[in-house]
Amino acid sequence: MTTPKPETTMVAIDGSDALAFVIIRPGSTEGSVSIESGAQGMSRQAAAYVLRQVADLFEAEAGR
Repeated sequence: MTTPKPETTMVAIDGSDALAFVIIRPGSTEGSVSIESGAQGMSRQAAAYVLRQVADLFEAEAGR
């Protein structure tokens, strides 16, 4: 058995009850990201509000 490399990941998500999602992956160029997102069952405006709340929590946890 080989030890997985740190950059090797596998994720399984059951999103059957998710109202919205955001997936952030490394981009194709250095320092960039690729973003996949969607909302179903809630408005995009409501999803954006929730994401801003999450961003505020991330910043608070980072000490900003």
